[in-house]
Amino acid sequence: MLQIVHKLVHKISSALGYDLTLRADRPQVFEYPFINTLELILHTYPRQNSDFFFIQIGAHDGNSADPIHQLVKQHHWRGLLIEPQITVFERLKQTYAGEDQLVFENAAVGAEDGTATLYTVRDEQSVLPFWLSQSASLDREQVRGALYYWKYVRQLDAIPDDYESLIAALPIPALTIKTLLAKHQIQQLDLLVIDTMGFDFEIIKMFPFDVLKPAIIHFEHSLLSSADQERCFKYLASLGYGLTRVSVDTIAYLNAPIRQGRYSVSAA
Repeated sequence: MLQIVHKLVHKISSALGYDLTLRADRPQVFEYPFINTLELILHTYPRQNSDFFFIQIGAHDGNSADPIHQLVKQHHWRGLLIEPQITVFERLKQTYAGEDQLVFENAAVGAEDGTATLYTVRDEQSVLPFWLSQSASLDREQVRGALYYWKYVRQLDAIPDDYESLIAALPIPALTIKTLLAKHQIQQLDLLVIDTMGFDFEIIKMFPFDVLKPAIIHFEHSLLSSADQERCFKYLASLGYGLTRVSVDTIAYLNAPIRQGRYSVSAA
């Protein structure tokens, strides 16, 4: 079990740009700017597609580290935002108050309609950083690994030694992508944004590309294993997508101008 946690910690630390080694003192952390490739693409693409529509799966509060928040507010795009955590979902709706063209779903995306178990970080005393609510997943090990990382690698003192006691298991509604598309009568999809704490490839595999093919897909590859990254990239390429990586995320662009080259995966 400890090996699984260590693997998750290594994966998360690598995704955040850190080379994790054991040492007694706190390591220095340097951050560097990177080009927001998604924003560059989305400044050009909607000019040819004025009736722009997006789906965001794992929308969280619509603000914290959100890749499309400013663009949605600026251009008043139509879209469907999906977030399973009820308290975060309420903040999401507040974030976009007045954007009446948006539709919201408080549910998880699953392989079948019904219920699912979502693992979240419990914060009954409101002493943890608000962004820890982003560590929610259908996979308990992902949440456990994230808490271990923030407790013992980043040395976040607010997390107790028995950090697993913070993990809550919540039954939530689950809907398939096909159900969501039918419910909201979605026949055009310009942008699909996925941020589901290591579940992104599962969402991509569930998507009915034979029915509807998003023009642009933005997802987090860094919490996938090396093998799953490779499978995911090959699958998207086989569907006609070109790929580019920006920090911990990948952008897949359908029929994009591309050149052949090596698209490497992160270390497992």
